[in-house]
Amino acid sequence: MGEFIQFLWAMVDSTRAALIGLNIVPVIVFGLFVGMIFKRGRSWLKAPMAVAPALIVAGLWPLIYGAQAIWPDFDQIETGIQIVVLYGTAWAIVSVTGLVKGLMSPVDLRRPPVILPIISEG
Repeated sequence: MGEFIQFLWAMVDSTRAALIGLNIVPVIVFGLFVGMIFKRGRSWLKAPMAVAPALIVAGLWPLIYGAQAIWPDFDQIETGIQIVVLYGTAWAIVSVTGLVKGLMSPVDLRRPPVILPIISEG
């Protein structure tokens, strides 16, 4: 039982470290970009298109300040948790952007509206 408790504490510690080191701004920017460019639907397939460039930007970000690039270590639990959180965020951003884009698209007013017949019992 003691090993299981240690495992749970390690998972809690890894999750806390992953959320502290999370850089979500590139995912929001690329998620909005992907959501605006592509057609609506299948957001779960478009979310990796926002996560991959966001990971590249986050890895290359220290080069702006003259430091060395920091690439994610995929063997670490924290990186896996960060990718799952970034994927969920990208999915939500792409979905909401697709919905907003659908609401703002023009409606063809030349086509008559479809009126469904009302069947009354009587």
